[in-house]
Amino acid sequence: MMDDRQHRIDRHLAFWKQSPVDRPLLGFRIGDYLFANKFEAARPLLQAGQTITPDIIIVNEFLADYDRMYRDSEATGQDAFWTADPFIAIPWMEAILGCQIRASEASFTSEPWLTSLDNLHLVKLDEAHNPWLAKYLEFVQKLTEHSQGRYPVSQPIMRGTSDMMGALRGQTEFVFDLVDRPDQVRQFGQNVTEIFLRVVQLHRETTTTFQGGYAMGFYHLWCPGPCIWFQEDLAALISPKFYRKYIFELNARICQGYDYTLCHLHPTAFFILDDLLQIDALQVIQINKDIGGPSIEEMLPQFTNVLQTKRLVIWGDLDEAELEVILRELPYTGLYLHIVAETVARARQLREFIIQSARKGH
Repeated sequence: MMDDRQHRIDRHLAFWKQSPVDRPLLGFRIGDYLFANKFEAARPLLQAGQTITPDIIIVNEFLADYDRMYRDSEATGQDAFWTADPFIAIPWMEAILGCQIRASEASFTSEPWLTSLDNLHLVKLDEAHNPWLAKYLEFVQKLTEHSQGRYPVSQPIMRGTSDMMGALRGQTEFVFDLVDRPDQVRQFGQNVTEIFLRVVQLHRETTTTFQGGYAMGFYHLWCPGPCIWFQEDLAALISPKFYRKYIFELNARICQGYDYTLCHLHPTAFFILDDLLQIDALQVIQINKDIGGPSIEEMLPQFTNVLQTKRLVIWGDLDEAELEVILRELPYTGLYLHIVAETVARARQLREFIIQSARKGH
C-alpha cells in the first residue's frame, strides 16, 4: 500500500512540476454528473420543495456512503487519491451567506435574499453563530476522524465571487448592479471573496495533512501544500469588460497565499480564459466536457493554450474516441484526466485503454 501511495504521489509531483511523463495523470469519478443521489443518507432530504436546515443533516449517517465511495474509487486503480468533502450537493457558501436552501428530487438550490445593495453590511460571517458554517466544519472534523488517514478531507464545490454575488442578489439583479451600482458591486465582491477565503482557511485548520500534503476536493488532486480552488460560472452572464472590471482582481486575490490553485471553467465562459491565464498564482485550469457543449476536438485550441503556460484538468464522461484524440493531440506534461465513469469496471477499462494507447507512442 505504501509503495502504491508513493508511486501515486510521484505522479502528482510530476504533474505539479510539469515534468515529462509517459501518460497523463488519471482519476475517476464513479457515477454520472449528478451528486446528491449518490448518498443514501441524502435520500430523505431530496423531497421537492423541502426547506433544508443544518439540523436535519446528520453527519454520522453519511459516513457509510463515504466509505463505499472510497472503496469504489480505490478499486479503479487511479493515480488520484479519493477525497472526502462535506456533502457535495449542498450549496455551502450560499447557505453560509444566509440563503435559504431548498430541495428538489435530484439536487438542492438556494434562494436570494439581499434585496438591496444598501444592505451590504448584512453580508458578513459571524463564525460563532452561523449554523451552516458549524455544520460544514462538523463534516470536516468527523470525516477527518473517520478517515483515520485513509483519505484526505478537502474543499467541495464552493463557488466563486460572481456565483456568490448572483446567489445573494439573484442573477438578473446581479447583472443590472454591474451597470447601476459599480461602487457597491466592488464592495460586495470584496465582502464575499473574503468570507470565502475565511471558510477555506477554517476548513484547513480543522482537518489534517494527507501524505504530507493536501488535496483538492471534487477533483481528488493531491497537492504538496495548502491548496484552493474556485469557479466563476456566472461569469458566463457578463461581458469580458465587466469580468475584468469587477471579478479579475478578486480571482487573483483568491490565489494569493496558495502555491496550489485551480479554477474550474465551463466552455460557456471561455471568453475569460485569456484573463485567467494572466494570473501568475493560478496554477491549474480545469475545463469541463459538458453535456450538449463543444466536443473535445472543438476544445483542443483552449486545451493547448492552457498547457503552454499552466496545468490542465479535463473533466467529464470521456469515451475511447475522445481519449484517443486527447492522447494524440495534447502533450502529457501537466495534464490530468478526471473521468466520469458509470461503474468501477468501466473505469478500469478506460484506464487500461489510456495506458495501452500511451505506450503505443505519442
